[in-house]
Order: sequence, then structure tokens, then C-alpha cells
Amino acid sequence: MAEQKDTGTKTPVDRPQAAKAARGPFKSIWSFFSSLKLTVVLLIILALVSIIGTIVAQDDPMKNMDMLVNIFGQGKAPAVLKLMVALGLTNMYHSWWFVFLLMMLSLNIAICTIERLPRVIHMVMKKQEPLTDATIRNMALRKEMKVKGDMEAVAGNAAAAIKAMGYSPHEYRAEGEIQYFAEKGKFSRLGVYIAHISVLIIFAGALIGSFWGYKGYAQITEGHTIDKIGLTGKPLLLRVGSEMPLPFQVRCDKFQLKLYQGTDMPSAYLSTLTVIDNGNNVLTKTIRVNDPLEYKGIRFFQSSYGISPGEAAMTIRAIAKGPVFSVHDYTLKRGEKTTLEGGNITMTLSDFSPDVVIGPNNQLMGRSDQYRGSAAAILDFSAGGKPIEQAIILSQDPSSQPKNVPFTFSITGYSGPYYTGLQVTHDPGVDIVWLGCTMLVLGILIAFFLFHKRVWVRVVRSEKGQVILTAAGSINKNRSVFEGEFKRFLEKLETRHEKS
Repeated sequence: MAEQKDTGTKTPVDRPQAAKAARGPFKSIWSFFSSLKLTVVLLIILALVSIIGTIVAQDDPMKNMDMLVNIFGQGKAPAVLKLMVALGLTNMYHSWWFVFLLMMLSLNIAICTIERLPRVIHMVMKKQEPLTDATIRNMALRKEMKVKGDMEAVAGNAAAAIKAMGYSPHEYRAEGEIQYFAEKGKFSRLGVYIAHISVLIIFAGALIGSFWGYKGYAQITEGHTIDKIGLTGKPLLLRVGSEMPLPFQVRCDKFQLKLYQGTDMPSAYLSTLTVIDNGNNVLTKTIRVNDPLEYKGIRFFQSSYGISPGEAAMTIRAIAKGPVFSVHDYTLKRGEKTTLEGGNITMTLSDFSPDVVIGPNNQLMGRSDQYRGSAAAILDFSAGGKPIEQAIILSQDPSSQPKNVPFTFSITGYSGPYYTGLQVTHDPGVDIVWLGCTMLVLGILIAFFLFHKRVWVRVVRSEKGQVILTAAGSINKNRSVFEGEFKRFLEKLETRHEKS
């Protein structure tokens, strides 16, 4: 067998692979990011993780723990919560992987826009060329008619019909031929790209908020002032600890709690806040739920309230067990002591909680700092300087009483100065997001409700000396809308000419 000589010629099978290799890695990357399939995949992933973000409470570990205890039980719930925190599911919208998804989608949309927009701009801006016979034959909406009269008169009537439809005709003349072209809504082709750019602007605002924005929480007791907040959502780029200093101070002048008549249920709670900047009171506002105070881009939302734990006091009622009935109330702060009636026994309020629940293993767990009729107090009793007994008094269980003390006890009150709980947010990208949202609405309105409509009229004289008028039209989408308008246009033409 003769040895075959390698001529370097590629076979038909080899040519596509060679062409693909010749494109280089940059073109392959460009092709990957300009794919509409990638857009669909990224949108599906973002939709799924957003669903997770609505199920998993963001920056609320207690709520997540309650949910996980119900699903996995008390033993496994802490480990599952730890895993969720490590994966960023409890602060998802500030996690690196969510930001990465947004950046991938942004790059995908940007490259798709860069690749397709120049062609659309060229189509919008280019001067319309006169139609040829072949072009007219390929148009779906067209009609040819033979008319009587002079070419100039026929052309003038055609131009008048175009103007009657609200179009501005452009005239083209050649030997033995007159053409008119008119269009409406040519810039509507850019609507989808305005929407594309607006989405990029929204993503840019969201990323700015993720990189430099933060969320926090603050408690201010009436008459007190704060100059920093505890962070619940940390910015990705700012290296800060668990607290964020404020560029000003905020004072709570007054807290108001309004209850529904005859109940302990709050109907409204309001806080009067004053902003102090460089030692001057610059802004005072009474805030309520969904009506925040804003200063220097930082918003303070009314989110909770309660009695300040450090200054709270609990009222313990003691009823003597002996033959002589007596009732006495003692209002104590944490760690305070008092001598019970009779002068022999000292009672110390070692600890308390205004709202507790009994856990799976009968342990007491604090649920909130609101007084809701489920309080608990730890009382230590002593006589002559020697401990007698420690007792836990529960509002939910009156039978929980000390055995060696001649009194029965109950919790009758919880008092102290109120604090206002404020949710604090700083999002430097929010104005950019609003700009993007406005542009998105504009782009959608243009893309869905405006169309690029074009009409042509061509007047020629045939070899037999007849005047032939051809009308044609096109629309870039929603052809059924344009068919009725084109039919009315033909009727206007026909009313101006007599058919031969």
C-alpha cells in the first residue's frame, strides 16, 4: 500500500472543530455569556433561592430555631441552624454566592445587549431604501391596484392618504417611479433594551447595597441617647465588628403605647425621636410602624418595644399561710432584697423573666421581654443570714411554691421605663434601584404597547401605459393590531382613485 501524504487539507468532518478551535477562548466565553439558555437557567436558580429566602427568616435566628425544632427536633436543630448560617441561608441576600449569581446574570444581560443592540440601533437609524419588486412580493401585507389618472395626481392622493393616517411620508423619485415611505414607533424597538439596561441598574443598586449597606437593631430607653447600633446584616466590603457607629446621635424623647380597650393587645406604639448632629438637634419626628425616620441615608423603623431590662422591676405578691390573712406586694429589681412581713425572713429577687415557655425537657426558656401573663421569678429566702430555700414562681403554674416559707407567692406586675426597638437600615444603592425600576416600567410599556409600523406606496407606469399603485406595510410584532389599520389605509387609497 502506498503511503498517503499529509496535504494539510481538513476534511468536512474536521472543519467545524477547527473553526471552533480557531475562535479562541475569549469567543467561547463570549458565546457562553450571550446565550439565552444561560439567562433562563440563572433566572430559575434565582427564583428558587428567593423562595428559600422567604421560608428561612433572614437575620432572625430565634424564628429559624423554632422552625427547625418543629422539623428536626430539639437535638438536631442547633446543628442544622449552624449549617444554614455557614451556607449563608440566614443572610442570603448579602451572601457571596447570591451576589455571584447576580453578577453572572448582570454579565449575561450586558453581553446579550451589547451583541444585539447595535443591529437594532442600525435598523432604527438607517435611511429607508426604495423598495424593489422582489421586496414587495415578499411582504405579507400588500395590495396592488390599477388606477386612472396622471402619475403625479395618483402619487399626491397616496401621500394625502398616508398623512390622513397620521404618518409623515418621505418621497423617493426615480425614472418612471414615485415611492412614499412612512413609519411610526421606530424607537419602540429599543424598549426591550431599555428594560435590559434597567435590570442592570437595579442589580448595580442591589450590589452597592450589599457591598456598603447594612442592617441593624437598636434599643433606646426613654430619655436616653445612642450613637451606635448592633448589626444584624453586615456589608460585604466594610470590615466592621458586631456594631456600627452612627455619624450622629439619636435620642428617644417619648414612647407611647396604645392598647385596645379592655385588653392588653397593642393597637399602636409610637416613638418620638430626635437626631443630634454635632451637638445640635436637627430633626425630630414621631415614628410608627411603616413610617420611619430618615437622616443621611439611614432609616429608623419602629419594630418593637418593651420595658428596659436593666431598669425593670417585678411585683411579687406574698399571702400569709397562717391563721391571720395578710397580703403584701413587693416591687423589686433584679438582685434586690426585702424583708417579708414579720421581720424574720429575707426575700431576694435573684432573676426573672416577663415571658417564658416550658421547653421539651421542662426547662424554662425566655421567649420575649414583653409581660404577657407567662412570667417567672427566682426567689431566694434566708433567715438570720442563712439560706432557707430557693423557689421558682411561675404565672402559668400557681402550685409552684416554696415549702419552707409561710407565704404563697404570685407575680402581679412588671414595670419600668419603656424602650423602643428600632430596625435600622442603610442602603446607599436604593436610589439607583428606584431609578432602575422607573426605567424598567418605561421599557416594558414601550416594548409591549408601542410598535414599529411602516407603510410604503409605490406608483409606477407599466409598459402598457397604465398607472399601478402598490401599497405595502409591516409591523415588528402583533400583526393583528396592524392589519386593521392597514385595511383602513387601503380604503382611504381606494376612495381617492377610480379602479381601471
